[in-house]
Amino acid sequence: MCAREYQDGAWARTMVWLAAAVGLLASAGCLESVTRKPTPVEKINDVQQVVQVPGMLDIRAWGDEFSESFQADMVESMRQQWAANPERGPANPGDYHVLAISGGGANGAFGAGFLCGWTKAGTRPEFKLVTGVSTGALIAPAAFLGPDYDERIRQIYTETTTKDIVTFRSVFSWLWGDSLADTKPLQNLIEANLDEEVFAAIAAEHRRGRRLYIGTTNLDAGRFVIWNMGAIADSGRPGALGLFRHVMLASASIPVAFPPVYFEVQTGGKVYDEMHVDGGTVAQVFFYEYTLDPSDIMRRAGVAPQNQPPINLHLLYNGKLGPTPVQMRRQIPKIVARSLETLMRARAVGDLHRIYLETKKSGAHFRYIDIPAGYTPQGDEVFDPKEMKRLFQVGYDMAMGTPPWRTLPPGFTEGPLP
Repeated sequence: MCAREYQDGAWARTMVWLAAAVGLLASAGCLESVTRKPTPVEKINDVQQVVQVPGMLDIRAWGDEFSESFQADMVESMRQQWAANPERGPANPGDYHVLAISGGGANGAFGAGFLCGWTKAGTRPEFKLVTGVSTGALIAPAAFLGPDYDERIRQIYTETTTKDIVTFRSVFSWLWGDSLADTKPLQNLIEANLDEEVFAAIAAEHRRGRRLYIGTTNLDAGRFVIWNMGAIADSGRPGALGLFRHVMLASASIPVAFPPVYFEVQTGGKVYDEMHVDGGTVAQVFFYEYTLDPSDIMRRAGVAPQNQPPINLHLLYNGKLGPTPVQMRRQIPKIVARSLETLMRARAVGDLHRIYLETKKSGAHFRYIDIPAGYTPQGDEVFDPKEMKRLFQVGYDMAMGTPPWRTLPPGFTEGPLP
């Protein structure tokens, strides 16, 4: 890859070209199906009521519909938080801060740097809820646990190389595999940074009334799934740590490039599997989606309307949301890759519009920050430590100064909504 290329674009160009090669082989009938036992089609959409991870109830929900179990859990989280802080209660619930971290691959160095700079500036709040998807899912657990874990994300996003994430398979393995690369290195990275100590700390914070959500895409259903990671950590069930790591891996597993992640599920006394991939396939970043109703949470928790606290959403977008013009060449791989890059950016803008409308509906305060428009990457590979250090420093310096938070999504202007 050439230096000074926009990183997301360079990654997209490589993946699309390889995916096209595999697609041609598949269309010629050269690919064999990977053996699996998928959930029956008529039961796939019953993830809350029927299909469950064995031994783990109410730990996940669809992101596109209301979840009574998540709603009840969030009401309980309010009571847990008040029990841990006697100064708070229904009459004085205090402010609530939410952090949402987007995908973006190696661009996660920006969000990591911003969090560390935010800590150094002394203005970083404690978050009631942290959400993450894709690279944001790798940052989210440390961000959830707070400043004491900043060094972990600094190391990941300034010292990691491409070979620490993936090992590309031979072209011959594409004929019978389900991906172009092996993510064993990424699995090792997750295991090293999500150990028993971190797992126990997440469970403890969950009991204090804080929540950590990570998003994946159920490819069988074609829908976004939100996992209650603190509930997994606090479950005490055998295999809970492995499941937690599995969700993180799934959230960061780029389709075709990385292998899908399979979850064992159970329904009607029978065991099946689900295929999950990168949460960014559906949403580049997420708030609470349609899963929760904040006003109803407050009502159930006993908070009078006049005492309902403001929800402050802080969204870290690990990419550029503005246009990045280039002079295109008349070459199919470049046209396809550029089209995919443009599609991803447009979807991210759409995500911000959706989230903004969610905040307006619930009365939450919306603000986001992204990589400065004038920033020019200089990396020679997808995960280039030198480039990631530069981007980390950009985020760090922005947080240390006066962060240019934006309060309206791209294209929006002040004024009443229709």
